[in-house]
Amino acid sequence: MKKPSKTAAELEASIKVEMEDICDWPTEMTISVQPDGDSWKVAVSQEGSEDDAERREMIEQIAARLKAEYDLKG
Repeated sequence: MKKPSKTAAELEASIKVEMEDICDWPTEMTISVQPDGDSWKVAVSQEGSEDDAERREMIEQIAARLKAEYDLKG
């Protein structure tokens, strides 16, 4: 069965909303959803020298769950 599709912007917004429910969204962190073969991936970039590995891991976990639920709308 085909999964419903969302645009990159919709997927990014979904990830941010879920993260904001868990913790404050760090202002120095940005995410972008990009095509990855037949699926998609999330790229996390962060300004500054401090690497927030915990938040990065939470974003990856949210993205993995959303990837199972939604395709990227081309």
